[in-house]
Amino acid sequence: MAKSNDDLVKEINELRSEMKQMRELLNMLFTIVVEQEEDEEDDYGFPMLSQDTPRFNN
Repeated sequence: MAKSNDDLVKEINELRSEMKQMRELLNMLFTIVVEQEEDEEDDYGFPMLSQDTPRFNN
């Protein structure tokens, strides 16, 4: 079934809109993951980088 140029333009515009929505969703998910990782770092910290870590070679 051949589509007219108008139909193709309409479909392209719909796909662009869907891609924009997916990009926005992906950005929100990325932000959530980054924020969770930052929260986990605050909760657990990195003992190897802490100044309170005991030094064995003093």
